Amino acid sequence: MFYNKMSQVWKKTRKKMKILIAINESNGINSKLSEHFGHCPYFAIYETETKNLEFIKNKIDHSNQNLTPVDQMMKFNPDVVFTLGAGQRAVNLFNERKVELKTGDYKTVKEVIENIENLKEMGNGCEH
Repeated sequence: MFYNKMSQVWKKTRKKMKILIAINESNGINSKLSEHFGHCPYFAIYETETKNLEFIKNKIDHSNQNLTPVDQMMKFNPDVVFTLGAGQRAVNLFNERKVELKTGDYKTVKEVIENIENLKEMGNGCEH
């Protein structure tokens, strides 16, 4: 299974990691990625140590003036957030919270998991 190869790579670099992935649908391992984390309808949460993959509905409240979407996502305790796009404010907030923001040219959750060792650091956020 593809998890075994990925697991061996992570063991060389990190023993345990929780990755939050922005997705458009809850369709298992083949779920398509969302273009923007804050507005995605679902998240996938992948734990490298246990290889557990969970899918949750995005319940982020953008009208909450006390908690930013990033603050609300921190309840999942991610070490890494994978997204195809995020605003600069979100990039800065993740950096302040020591959460790695990763990206790459992938289309599905499966592709992200299979290519964890190749995920790229997200530099600047998109403008919106």
